[in-house]
Formats: sequence, structure tokens, C-alpha cells
Amino acid sequence: MPAPWNPEGAAFVDTGLGGYLKEAGHKASVYEPEIGKFKVPRSETRISGPPRLRKGLGHNGYFKSLKEIVHFYNTRDVLPRCEKISDPRPGVNCWPEPEVSSNLNKEELGNLGLTEDEENAIVAFMKTLSDGYTTGK
Repeated sequence: MPAPWNPEGAAFVDTGLGGYLKEAGHKASVYEPEIGKFKVPRSETRISGPPRLRKGLGHNGYFKSLKEIVHFYNTRDVLPRCEKISDPRPGVNCWPEPEVSSNLNKEELGNLGLTEDEENAIVAFMKTLSDGYTTGK
């Protein structure tokens, strides 16, 4: 983003709900547990919805396909961090460090143990979750 909106440039870290609550003047006991939490649109809306919504998945749009984000949820804690290897290829041999790791969900995501066929089956199922919206030409 241009400097007037993001003076920190690439160093900017979006702290989500916690950052908003902090800026709004709430006590640390209120905002600290919320640092790094985001509410994002449902994945099926972002993939099959109107073209103006199909920008990417995740709070920051990092993932450009449903397959990428399913693979991330499956392997986030299995692959090493990209910053620690010499030939980083995100999603292939590493994942980037999280911007905020204090509330990382390690019980439900990150090491699901799915095969590639199982990942593909999830993607195929999710692609059926459409409201039928199509754009007119």
C-alpha cells in the first residue's frame, strides 16, 4: 500500500482484532488475547463468489487458490520455516513465519496428516459449495 495508508511498508504487521481493541483504548487484559485474530469471509464465497471477491484467501489474501490454503492447513507445522532454509519455496519445502504466533491454533490445524488425494477431495467438495452466482456478460 502507498505510504499515506501504510507508512511502515513491508514491515507492517496487522495485529487484527487485538490491534483494533488496543487502539480503541481497551485494557491489555482485553486486547492481548485477541492479537492476531481475524474474521475472514467464508472460503467458498471467496472462491466461487462474485469476481470482485475472488482476490485471495486468508486475512491477508496470501493464498490464491483453495488448494493452497487446504495444503497450508494440512502442512503448516510439518514443513520448516522458509526463513531457515537456503532455497525457500513456500508450500513446497517451507512456510513463512506467522506474523503473530501468540495464538496459533495447533490443535485443529497445521499437521492434519492428509494425503494429496485427501487434500484434493476436500477442494473438490468445497468447490460444490456455491450459491450459483454467475456474472452477466
